[in-house]
Amino acid sequence: MSSVSRLVSSVCKKIIKPYSPTPISLRCHKLSYLDQMVGGIYIPLALFYPKLSNTWSNKPNNVVSQHLEKSLSKVLTNYYPFAGKLNDNISIDCNDSGVEFFITKINCPMSEIFNHPYFEKHNLVYPTEVINNQCTYEGSLAVFQLTHFSCGGIAISMCLSHKVGDGYTFGNFMNHWATIARNPLSSEIYPISPKFDGSFYFPPTKDEDSSNVSNNNIVPQREECVSKGFSISSSKLTALKARVINESKVQNPSDTEVVSAFLYQRAMATKKLVNSSSIRPSLLHQAVNLRPPLPKHTMGNIGCLFSILTKEEKEMDLAQVVSKLRKEKEEVKQKYKNAKIEELLPITLEQYRKANDLLVNNSCYDLYRFSSLITFPSYDVDFGWGKPEKVISPLSTSNPPIKNMFILMADKNRDGVDLTCSMKKQDMLAFERDEELLQFASPTS
Repeated sequence: MSSVSRLVSSVCKKIIKPYSPTPISLRCHKLSYLDQMVGGIYIPLALFYPKLSNTWSNKPNNVVSQHLEKSLSKVLTNYYPFAGKLNDNISIDCNDSGVEFFITKINCPMSEIFNHPYFEKHNLVYPTEVINNQCTYEGSLAVFQLTHFSCGGIAISMCLSHKVGDGYTFGNFMNHWATIARNPLSSEIYPISPKFDGSFYFPPTKDEDSSNVSNNNIVPQREECVSKGFSISSSKLTALKARVINESKVQNPSDTEVVSAFLYQRAMATKKLVNSSSIRPSLLHQAVNLRPPLPKHTMGNIGCLFSILTKEEKEMDLAQVVSKLRKEKEEVKQKYKNAKIEELLPITLEQYRKANDLLVNNSCYDLYRFSSLITFPSYDVDFGWGKPEKVISPLSTSNPPIKNMFILMADKNRDGVDLTCSMKKQDMLAFERDEELLQFASPTS
């Protein structure tokens, strides 16, 4: 047993089932083509709450647990596929078998966990089997853990199967759960009523071909890497945007565009130093949510990719990278603007094909993957005892992490950006010491 795992003093497991049975008409949830493309990985997230407010501080730990269990049971009525069983790569049997809910105690203060460099101790707040076996885990399609710390604080972690939905689905589930927890007597107050109808927009492949549906861009290979967090404050983000506005025709750059371009630029620059050579040609892949044009209530994997290519050093200019990102994004939006329902899947598959062809045809290039959760209100998740002190992004728990992966999230004040990145160790050593990076981004541990 490692010194880290010795901090865990107890583990209890429960099965939480939907509060109301799933109607027979919804018992078979067909996976969409995009669901079929995604590997059997889990999306993890952890919310850290300091010592609970006066209303909760004197209540026994089991009362906190029961509060979460009851509200989880109710929200599973709306998100019923998570409580079912995957049927190969075809459908989910929504049989209300339930989700796993773990309760643990950790013999250290909360700060020792989320202030630890390179996230080594973060995995303690996640269900061990899911994190260690993300691609082969055979338990429930959603797994949760409530962790009690010696300081009186708690962490709530969630691992949701990517087969059921994407980050947007995750965010709606999480906020819907918290809303029910805060208002246990009302179940009609959440603004978005989920519909698992992705297969209507992206029809699945024939049953006999479903096992062959895959995409290297969605199921990237894992490598031995290290992960580290940084933050970009509101003032630094404003300064980066001003630089872009002054040097390009993009007059309203988004947080995602500016931060993605900046990190991509610095990663390429520091990789050049590591190799003591000219710039290595590189690709940036950016995930895009397709709601709109699809309805906001549509859950599942509803997104596509676009890419930009950087071959020469003169193309590394920050404003130029932002301009490329904007151009590609606008072209993608235009393709979907007036698309008919039967055109959605061909357009989306063409986007993935283009991204994949760029990678296959330039296999010696470095690939950098970006996923933005900046519009995701993770710091507003209040189960009844206030908002979280810290939110740890999904990448933090990948085991091993995905090389050159960047996750962007809004910070606690919603005006700056928290980011997590993973790289090979020698690349991270150069990246985290880069003077220009550190002018704008501060290490979070």
